Amino acid sequence: MREFVKLSGFILLIIGTLGLLINEFAFDWGRTATVTFAIFNIAGLITLAITQWGMKKDI
Repeated sequence: MREFVKLSGFILLIIGTLGLLINEFAFDWGRTATVTFAIFNIAGLITLAITQWGMKKDI
């Protein structure tokens, strides 16, 4: 379970970062896309923080 949550955190970070880069350099989708991809990044960071410090290690 913990590995799945950690993997989903990395996936959210990848989606958010690539989305922000594409929005900045390739397309101009506007403020809504920027905020959406920033929320993906924040959710990924929170997920990784929870897996590192908040979840108990599997025995």
